[in-house]
Amino acid sequence: MNAFRPYAVVLGLSPTGLYVARELGRSGTPLLGVDTGFASAGASRYFRRSGGIWYEQDTERLVERLVDFGNSCVIRPVLIPTSDHYVELIIENHARLRTVFCIAGCYAGVAESLLDKQQFHQLCMAQGIASPGIWELSTADDVTGLEEIPFPCIVKPALIHLAKPYMRGRKVFVVESPADLRALLQRLPREAGRWLLQEIIPGEESRISLVAGYAGEHNIADDTFTAIKLRQYPPGFGSASRAISGPCDEAREIAGKLMASIGFRGVYGAEFKRDPRDGRLKIIEVNPRPTLWFYLSHAAGKRLLERAYCDMAGLPFAKSRAQRDGVLWHYVLKDIASAIFYRFRGKDFVLGAPDLAAGGPVEGRCWPVFSASDPLPFFAELAVYVTKFVRRVF
Repeated sequence: MNAFRPYAVVLGLSPTGLYVARELGRSGTPLLGVDTGFASAGASRYFRRSGGIWYEQDTERLVERLVDFGNSCVIRPVLIPTSDHYVELIIENHARLRTVFCIAGCYAGVAESLLDKQQFHQLCMAQGIASPGIWELSTADDVTGLEEIPFPCIVKPALIHLAKPYMRGRKVFVVESPADLRALLQRLPREAGRWLLQEIIPGEESRISLVAGYAGEHNIADDTFTAIKLRQYPPGFGSASRAISGPCDEAREIAGKLMASIGFRGVYGAEFKRDPRDGRLKIIEVNPRPTLWFYLSHAAGKRLLERAYCDMAGLPFAKSRAQRDGVLWHYVLKDIASAIFYRFRGKDFVLGAPDLAAGGPVEGRCWPVFSASDPLPFFAELAVYVTKFVRRVF
């Protein structure tokens, strides 16, 4: 263990947290993992050999424990959220946490406008960046004044992490008509917060470009990585299940413009889709944190999280390398489910089946969970999926 590297506290132990643990752990960074319950990254050897794991469901208690931990460290630790839930926790408790942790500048305020889908749309409009049309739904019975909305479209929560318990694995609901919309609104839980109606960008999901980036904060320059999403789960409107590294210069430029215009400092993941109706590349979302497919950037030669960690900790970092294109990232369990969907139900789906050859030839492969040098998270992930399946079925 490198005695001069401060702890990295990883908030969230999904495969995204596992990516953070592996990228930082391989460089000798001591790690502490935190989540509300068991998840795959909790089995990683990089946590076991250093700070271990905390499971804490009570938010106030967790903040107290984090402050105590920060005070106990000789060098201020670095705080890294890997889910929207923990991004919001840092934003709400920023004044307390910043006194004992190194925290990315975006969590002082600007990240909040990226979490809220309606605020994000308004921000894009203000910057002249094309994005899908979006409308707020007021009440379960009021769908008047929405005549300009093109159907089919999608209904999504303004803050996805608040609605997650009610979505049962979905990211959005697809509605084919105003009548379908009225019926859905009668079932949506108001305790999950605001709900939004969003325009669907037509075309298969393999038209989606991905940008992973770090907007430098102190002494380390900005850096980016680009890829193409080939398939996702849930199909059409979900998280990547298959992606390949490749050049997406226009997406990189738009993401960089947006991050600079809002003064964003930290790690982000952006998603774009080419609209066949007007040929424009439209921004779908920006996550103010690492996301599920970020391990692809690591396998393709980029070290964005290590870059961010060193910048916040005041440590030197080597010059950035060019990314390696043609590396395929494959989340096998989820991708099989999407492949089955398109095989048997894709004919009637609102979007066409993805073109798996859209990213060009495959020059290498990587996986979000499996690793021969860190095998236990793979079996932990299987256990998580079996538990979820049993709960949903029974």
